[in-house]
Amino acid sequence: IITPSYEEMIIIPDNKTDIFLCTYDVNYETGEYKTKALNSKNHEILTGYDTIEAIANKNDNSLWYEENVLKVKKDGKYGLINLKGKEILPIEYDDIQASLGVKNALKIQKDGKCGIVNTEGKIVINPEYEDILQLGEDNKSGYIVKNDEGLYGIVGYSENTILENKYQEIEKIYKHWI
Repeated sequence: IITPSYEEMIIIPDNKTDIFLCTYDVNYETGEYKTKALNSKNHEILTGYDTIEAIANKNDNSLWYEENVLKVKKDGKYGLINLKGKEILPIEYDDIQASLGVKNALKIQKDGKCGIVNTEGKIVINPEYEDILQLGEDNKSGYIVKNDEGLYGIVGYSENTILENKYQEIEKIYKHWI
């Protein structure tokens, strides 16, 4: 369907949609590259962005792409669009990354602060923390947050405070079954 003329692997973010993400003009020294989205007729779609990418995520056992969402970059800022091309998170963030191992939770950065957004573009936790890490294995378990003073607390999925930011350290404790 897609002419084999790209330097990198062609990514299919969702096997039910007619979208193929292609990487080209890769500069391996600087790490810079260009991307574009094509349909099965080899026509460029979802245009107007400097880059357009599927959001890769992984845990110990598998690698996947976040469903129904693409990360776009324009003029040095990032945002999110759905697979139909509708903007679901404004292109105003410094970075957007998957919360490793957690589906439907993306770490956003804006003006040096971190927060969480879901794959529908809804801000779950406003970007107001120095750092943020998922607490459990799903997006509802809550997040360990670090404030400007370097103190830690825990915030729930609906931005409710579970533990105030007054602790020197908070660590995850993992339970392994034998």
